[in-house]
Amino acid sequence: MRRDRIIKAVNTLKDALQAAQIRELLRAARNGQQAEGVNRTQKILLAYNVFMRHYQDFNEEEKEMMSFFGLMPLLDIQFWSALIDGEQAVSRKVMADVDVGAYNVIFVMPKLRELLTRETDKEQLIVASQSGDDQEIKRLRILVAERERSLTDPHIIINVMRSLDEFYEGMATLRGGDHPALAVGAIDSGSAKSFDFFGATSIVDEISELLISVWDRIKYSTEENFRYQIEVAMMAAGFINRVKDAQTAGRVNEDQGQRITRSVAKAIETLLRSGAYLDDMDQIREIRASQFLVPTTQLLEYRREEARVEFKALEMRDGLDIADKGQPLARVEDDPDAVKSTVEPAINGKTDSSQADADMTSDSQPTTTAAAANDSLEKNEEKIVSALK
Repeated sequence: MRRDRIIKAVNTLKDALQAAQIRELLRAARNGQQAEGVNRTQKILLAYNVFMRHYQDFNEEEKEMMSFFGLMPLLDIQFWSALIDGEQAVSRKVMADVDVGAYNVIFVMPKLRELLTRETDKEQLIVASQSGDDQEIKRLRILVAERERSLTDPHIIINVMRSLDEFYEGMATLRGGDHPALAVGAIDSGSAKSFDFFGATSIVDEISELLISVWDRIKYSTEENFRYQIEVAMMAAGFINRVKDAQTAGRVNEDQGQRITRSVAKAIETLLRSGAYLDDMDQIREIRASQFLVPTTQLLEYRREEARVEFKALEMRDGLDIADKGQPLARVEDDPDAVKSTVEPAINGKTDSSQADADMTSDSQPTTTAAAANDSLEKNEEKIVSALK
């Protein structure tokens, strides 16, 4: 999840919890208190109604944050029915978990939000021009569509930045005058990679309008000639008339106008083929840019963390099995007779009593001298060494 999505999700979820007064409701339910002048059932139904109205406007980020903080019981009608039935019908642990989750969203996450917020997160900034005057620049956020768990090709990032710079320069030439150069204000990643470019407000608005117009006209296209569809969409969006107006005003000549037209068309094509899109192009509708513009080239994809952990667990289990199988052989050097007396009963199915009888029999035999024991140990070591060779 990107920084801006985290900040937005925190604000939206916090507003929903506070509007429904979830913590106050849970505190009253735990303590058995009733609101003065308000029926208890009515207060619970009102809180449910208010929260669900907010929930209808939640995006995937807000829903994911609800799950992360353990607030999903608020979507369960059984949870609210149990609150109406009384304290005994609701698990105190569930109420405590929801209360803790709501506390974290309302009081803890805003502190984290302040750490994530930067000055360049604003839509508009004021910068000093070359003449020393203050000039306003506006943000243009470009996102890159890619498959889940895929690693981005560096050439895609290069193409996006170079194409947008050429796009910006072409539009600035048509408008004429002095304009600040395109600059990168912030780069973020998470659910998708985003790049915040800053440029002259009028030019940024024109780029946004042209990209959205082109997208609205080509997203249903089945033609294989993608470049042709982009040029037709540019004509329909009024770009050619803008070029003619610049020629009439003397800002560009005919050859420059044609070069700018080709340059802008190529820049738009490169951006779309690289998976670049705006937030307005990814609204919830039949065709979304984040899905339609995913590059078809094969990219590197990393494995999920769960798969790696499972593989390591299997690897450790195999290692333990091998160690257990090899353990009796490692003890041969110490006492082969003891190993034999330990392993054979398990193989032959002897009971503990038979094993005890065998031990008593071996204890009744006369003990060997220290010299004989040393000779036996040396012979065993020689046999093992020769076997290893």
